Amino acid sequence: MRILLDADMLLFRAMASTEVEVELSPDVWTRHSELGAAEQAYWDQVLLWCNQFGCTYDDVWHCFTDRSAFRRELFPGYKANRKSPKPIGYKALRTRLMEEQTAFMFHQIEADDLIGIFATMQSIGDQPVIASGDKDLMQIPGWHVWLDQEVTEQSEDDAQRFTYQQYLSGDPTDGVPGCPTIGDKRAAEIVSGFDLSDPVGCWEEGVRTYEKKGKMEQPSQVATQQARLVRILRAGEYNFDTHTVTLWNPPTR
Repeated sequence: MRILLDADMLLFRAMASTEVEVELSPDVWTRHSELGAAEQAYWDQVLLWCNQFGCTYDDVWHCFTDRSAFRRELFPGYKANRKSPKPIGYKALRTRLMEEQTAFMFHQIEADDLIGIFATMQSIGDQPVIASGDKDLMQIPGWHVWLDQEVTEQSEDDAQRFTYQQYLSGDPTDGVPGCPTIGDKRAAEIVSGFDLSDPVGCWEEGVRTYEKKGKMEQPSQVATQQARLVRILRAGEYNFDTHTVTLWNPPTR
């Protein structure tokens, strides 16, 4: 069993759990973190999953984010709202973890893209387990797990509906607006009526929602941009030699 790990998220949690504020003087404060303790917390959780799924450390693929470059090129506002610094020592421990043979980080794309690509590659073998607390990865069918949560299976249909849902709702956490006035709840209601056997019809219905709610002249172009921003990459959409992304295009008849 292969585990595709959102190493960004686990590392952040491990570092944050060991970070403390230190008062150097009445008016001087700093932050302090024990790298060794954070590294131990990281590997302790990895070991729990290895025991749970009957695999070894070599079966865990640690997926890290380089930069969100290709999305920022599409939309400069992507993740522009994220100003909080990462925990002290985050980059130092990431450098140490990147020495693992099964640690991966590639230019232009994020950890969840890597997971999406690996999870949809035929050559990876048996269906892997996706270990992440990022809801965006519910676009990818298969087994999912995260800290203190039960293992769940995301079906092909549910994954497809969630993908359409995000095309409409966007992702406010990442600064992606989506369709005006359409939040998660309304988007889920709209896509619940989609006929998944007709992907072109599903896309056209989404564009009509953009046209109706946004009152825009080029709803298809706007909808396509938003879809490209929220869509997790799949196998064949990233060139590992040239580090370039093949942008997704809407289905056509």
